[in-house]
Amino acid sequence: MADLFASIQPLHAALDYHLERHSVLASNVAHVDTPGYKPNDLARVDGADAASFDGVLGVAMARTNEAHLSVGNAGTELEGRTFQDLSAGVGNDGNYVSLDREAAKVASNQIRYDVVSAIVSAELRGIHFAATDAKG
Repeated sequence: MADLFASIQPLHAALDYHLERHSVLASNVAHVDTPGYKPNDLARVDGADAASFDGVLGVAMARTNEAHLSVGNAGTELEGRTFQDLSAGVGNDGNYVSLDREAAKVASNQIRYDVVSAIVSAELRGIHFAATDAKG
């Protein structure tokens, strides 16, 4: 028997990633007035191989250049890697946090979380529908 929740597992990992990224970005916002603070961000390190990516989203992935990062080994959990994001520039107090930039990142991350959450809900409704013999 096939695993009923196999289609939800990659989505679960994506929800975890966006939740962790939200925490990192919220910490940046909290330190907007801290002198010398350097904001962090979370980069996604996707362990899915091209075949599983194609299976989940119906889109094939291919490396177009050998210098590009490999997509990793199949079965590896979705992980994030923190890095300092100094692209906003430094203020007079040595703080690199731009409130507008961080707010935009938080909003974008929230939208992505909401989309993945809606997909998970739809998948679970489908499983519930099948489990109840299409009675509701």
